[in-house]
Amino acid sequence: MLHTAQRLRQALLRRCGGAPVVLPVAVVLHALVVALVDQVVVHQSLAVLPSCFTAGWFWWTVGLMALFTGLLTFFTRTILPGAILTAVAPTIMVFSSYFKALITSVPLTVQDFLLLGQLGDITQLNASSLHFSPLSLGCILFLVLWLVAVCLLLYPVRLERKASLWAGAGCVAAVALVYGVAANALIFTPMGVSTDQKLSQATVNRETGVLLGLWRGALNQVHMALNEGDTSPEELERAAQQAVELASQEEDTRVTQQPNVILILSESFFDVTRLPGVTFDGDPLETFHNLQQEGVSGTFYTRSLGYGTCNIELEILTGMNTGLLWGEDLYNMDPQVFSRLPSVPSVLRDSGYSTEMVHMYDDSIYKRTPMFEAMGFEKTYFQDDFAAIDPQATDQAYLEGQREGSFYSDAYLSKLLMDLYEDGKGEGPQFLYGISMENHAPYDKKKYDAQELTVAFQSDLKGQAQEMFQAVVQGTHDASQALGQLTDYFRDQDEPTVIVFFGDHRPGVGLLDGGTVYSKLGLCSSDYSRWSTQEMKELYSTDYLIWSNDPDYLPGKPGDKVDRGSNYLGVDLLNLAGVEKPVYWKLLQNLSHTRLNDTWVYSLAQDGTLTYKHPTTGGDGEKLDLLSTLLDDTLYGDQVATPVLRARSQMNSDE
Repeated sequence: MLHTAQRLRQALLRRCGGAPVVLPVAVVLHALVVALVDQVVVHQSLAVLPSCFTAGWFWWTVGLMALFTGLLTFFTRTILPGAILTAVAPTIMVFSSYFKALITSVPLTVQDFLLLGQLGDITQLNASSLHFSPLSLGCILFLVLWLVAVCLLLYPVRLERKASLWAGAGCVAAVALVYGVAANALIFTPMGVSTDQKLSQATVNRETGVLLGLWRGALNQVHMALNEGDTSPEELERAAQQAVELASQEEDTRVTQQPNVILILSESFFDVTRLPGVTFDGDPLETFHNLQQEGVSGTFYTRSLGYGTCNIELEILTGMNTGLLWGEDLYNMDPQVFSRLPSVPSVLRDSGYSTEMVHMYDDSIYKRTPMFEAMGFEKTYFQDDFAAIDPQATDQAYLEGQREGSFYSDAYLSKLLMDLYEDGKGEGPQFLYGISMENHAPYDKKKYDAQELTVAFQSDLKGQAQEMFQAVVQGTHDASQALGQLTDYFRDQDEPTVIVFFGDHRPGVGLLDGGTVYSKLGLCSSDYSRWSTQEMKELYSTDYLIWSNDPDYLPGKPGDKVDRGSNYLGVDLLNLAGVEKPVYWKLLQNLSHTRLNDTWVYSLAQDGTLTYKHPTTGGDGEKLDLLSTLLDDTLYGDQVATPVLRARSQMNSDE
């Protein structure tokens, strides 16, 4: 084989003008091949290949990859490192984006690279969805064979040292100038995704593809860093005054006695009985449906599908709308950022509440502890801390008995919340926040034992889709039952208590064939990039419930249906507690009268108006632009207006 490769190499060099011609052509050809393979991975189809050759963004991607291959090739004077690195790294990124989109409908973002240290934990939690299709395996095999061929044929081919260094320097200069300094004007503005815009990665990728989209994301972060705090102090002072004026139109809710407030984030909970094409033997959510008649409930619009719990809870607890920020993730920020604005826990703490949080897993992925302490939680508990709440948790056999499926059960979360309440009973109002895990991925036939499966259904789902859906409906059933246990307990308590229960997002149920359980049920296309805003609205929604042992504390009449969103649920929490709200939260309350949710991928008004992007004109557009300016100042600037937002009294911005 080596002898044959040598003969082919000599013939190639002799007939094609030697290394100065062969090596640059090989570099470009390598970039083209890798880019084509990556497109097959993204779309899981060979049919996409012809359209690549007529797409401008594709050739910009090939150019970028060729320049990186070239600079490594020419500086090292061998094609091996350049070919291997620019084949392996982009393909890993493309597979990561494919699997993330399969599970969550959101592609890989630049911010995701900050979670590399938690890659093992993330992979473990989503292992059931990380399967390579035959086409994906074929792409990997083809790339391996291509790399072997390139390396065998061209590894000794090199330019003269001086020429090679000049060629490498030319590649560096081209990357810096074309894909750096001039990239916005030359590449991204003509595509409608200029780097000075706040756009979701999914929106960008529709115009640029995955790899060029990630490059644009990196440039977007550079733009943000270079333009931090570019709003003048005078403009910020005017913005703060506008916020005060809007806040002055809002009132605080008054209560006769501050109630205990219990917030429950129910992992991947939503009303499965409303899905098309599925019937059940009995009502799997009977308890939840009965409680809806006693409380206020409705659709809960959220910011993601299948992942991103921490972002959702941070939006709720801080009011920070990620759809208005430069990045799509809040959990990657410095934890101290969350102490700059008056979060829900800090406002409640300052109003006499004790504030505690319990999570039914560990703190390995999102590193919640410093963030939650900065927000005002006095105590945080994870699975290794259960014995501090429940003394029996020192017994490992007892703890194992509290599992249901792959994780600690929702019923055990209810017990821990009751124990926390009992520990602080009579010492003042309590704010307890519980985060469940039972209905988290993986969703497969191994998740629950046969004796744990109590929900039967009929549908046309087959194979993996049927197995995944079985796990999901069992998890939602158990969540409903656990909620009933908690409400039954608090019915018998004298202290007024309000329970706010919501699903953070729908579960990510991607299938080996590239579709999802949702696409099998006819809710959407199997290709998330083709989803309409209506499909986004449907799939980015769950259900919520506000229940109280005293109906006077409800934000409406028992049985009322009112839709809510993650952007403004924090307003409801403060109103339920009857505390005095700072200017910041009154501004959000003002917005909540006309807005439901404004995310990176869809925007929904109270009147039902649905768009891909949030409005930039009219009353809502002006208020959202105002909020964006104030958040930019607080998170990235000098916090000129922040003291005004923190003020409880609108007449005293120095409080």
